[in-house]
Amino acid sequence: MKHRMNPKTCVWEESIIRFLFALLLFLSMLRVIDMLPDANLVATPAFSETAPAQPVPMDEIDTPTPIEDVDIELFSQGLDLRGQDPKILIYHTHSTEAYTATASSPYVQTGSFRTADPSKSVLAVGEALAQRLRIQYGFSVIHDTTDHEPPSLKTAYERSEKTMRRYLEKHPSLILFIDIHRDASSDEKDYVMVDETPTARLMCVVGQGIKYADKPDFDRNFALAASLTENLRHIEKRLARDVRVKTGRYNQHIGQLSLLIEVGHNANTLEQALHAVPSLAESLALTLAETTVASASEEAQNAFIRLLVPQGAGIDKE
Repeated sequence: MKHRMNPKTCVWEESIIRFLFALLLFLSMLRVIDMLPDANLVATPAFSETAPAQPVPMDEIDTPTPIEDVDIELFSQGLDLRGQDPKILIYHTHSTEAYTATASSPYVQTGSFRTADPSKSVLAVGEALAQRLRIQYGFSVIHDTTDHEPPSLKTAYERSEKTMRRYLEKHPSLILFIDIHRDASSDEKDYVMVDETPTARLMCVVGQGIKYADKPDFDRNFALAASLTENLRHIEKRLARDVRVKTGRYNQHIGQLSLLIEVGHNANTLEQALHAVPSLAESLALTLAETTVASASEEAQNAFIRLLVPQGAGIDKE
């Protein structure tokens, strides 16, 4: 004898199914809306000027040397960026750039190799660099983590320029601007060994500002990038790629000195990128100690810098 289902029971179960379907649809819509960039979003720094709002774990890299152990004479003839007034601004035009996820560093993707988690993106690399420059070398550093990407990556540099100008207006003492990125690659074996540990390679990008009326001081920025590259190669000859010269500007027309540094690429891991930070900080400190242009006149600066730039070196023919 076949069992006949009660019509009331069928209606009740159908109502539950419809309710659950509607609920799932509603939650899915909320999730999509939450992921959409807000075109009217006012970007504000996620980290304060003195300390990060969300401390980034530092156990992946070596403990910085206290400033008391550093030879203060290192900067006696060079560019000294210590003191109470801010001298260095570290920022990120592309703040959600991330690395290959690992079991120890998983993250929720907001795009291909991108995440809004500041502890898993290039923001973590920027914070690690800021902490090391402060603690080990006593530099006065601001780390800004404003999200400049919404509503479009194509105009991110316009928004990061506004951030730079805002800080420069508030802190005229700022001398060096460092934009930290990560490059793109599919070569997961592209790293070097530093202290027997896999380490992401680094590369400086220097803009010529070809299409802009207000151009960067290419000679000065290129000389800084070339010197940093050379100091990195003293640690490990393959640690730094050649300086890449591009026709764009990359906001390198603002301030006295500007660097755009690619710390590894998306085929690297966050651990590999963080392990590059001590070498980057050390090389940067040495480079600044060798840089004497800040105390000279503008004419003397240009004359000095041009001696350091090989004729035609690094020029992108694109």
